[in-house]
Amino acid sequence: MADQNKDQEKTEEPTARKLRKAKEEGNVSKSQEINSVVLLAISSLTLYFSGSWLYEMIEEMFQKYYGILSQPVMDTSMAVTYWQLTLEYIIAICTPIMIVLFLSAILVNIVQTGPVFTTKVFEPKPDKLDPIKGLGRIFSSKGFVELLKGFSKILAVGIVIYFTVKSDISVFLALPTQPLDTILSEAGRWIVLIVTRILAILILLSIIDAAFQRWKYKQDLKMSMQEVKDEYKQMEGDPKVKSQRKQMAMQQSRKRRMDHAVLNSDVVVTNPTHYAVALRYKPDEQDAPMIMAKGMRKRALKIRAFAEQYDIPIIENAPIARALYAAADEEQFVPPELYQAVAEILAYVYRMNDKAA
Repeated sequence: MADQNKDQEKTEEPTARKLRKAKEEGNVSKSQEINSVVLLAISSLTLYFSGSWLYEMIEEMFQKYYGILSQPVMDTSMAVTYWQLTLEYIIAICTPIMIVLFLSAILVNIVQTGPVFTTKVFEPKPDKLDPIKGLGRIFSSKGFVELLKGFSKILAVGIVIYFTVKSDISVFLALPTQPLDTILSEAGRWIVLIVTRILAILILLSIIDAAFQRWKYKQDLKMSMQEVKDEYKQMEGDPKVKSQRKQMAMQQSRKRRMDHAVLNSDVVVTNPTHYAVALRYKPDEQDAPMIMAKGMRKRALKIRAFAEQYDIPIIENAPIARALYAAADEEQFVPPELYQAVAEILAYVYRMNDKAA
């Protein structure tokens, strides 16, 4: 019973397969606070740097309004002109800002989660419509954390505004008696100061939230020992995984065969790097020289490396190497038309071996 309970406890870290599957379903670690604070920062910067342009657009709009208002409204065409003018300026002012915010929202999500393309998040889920489960989500630990975050932001913003105003309260109280340009200048300075301080606090809170969301995401995806075992069994039966393992086994087998083939060869004829052919000739066992291994490019370099490792003679002869490579497959005899060339190479190797001995 104890072993069964242990198997059901979610104590294991999520596997790469489960993390990948969760991402495919749209379940990713993401902090909404990061999104909010980045969009707030970008919108503030956009308004700050485009302030003069916005002022000019609004001034131009009012000039046209006053020009139209100086004329009496005689028919519905004038009303249409008012609406058309209003829409034109709203679109002209809002479109660039909305494009910047739209692109920023996409970018910040990609930075947090990586590219995620799935339609499963739009599929209807009956559980979402259940009022009992909805109340359960509100009063859950996640709902409590969201409530705590909301109060933290309100408290932080209130504290920032309070201390900012308190530090300069005399200037604030004297503003109504100042000229309009002074009021606007001071108001702009205060807005920039308050927004900067609020952003600093919200950035700190968003970093804490991002760390918490990452930890919570991993905790929610933790697996029991039984789930890990079941996943392993599924992967064992996965045709794709089987194919990959078979391919790796074949590569290892070919590597071992090449190793053994070169070890039992008498000479390796090279191009010097594009082709390599390993030859073996034992007169008392074979009727003719045999091609033990052959290869092009990377495989040729591997054959050459094995030959150097096992002290197998390497002869550079580009025409013969190409001819041998094209003439026969591995573990086949050299064709008669190449006997003379191969015999000369083997004779040279035998002479070298005799001198070395």
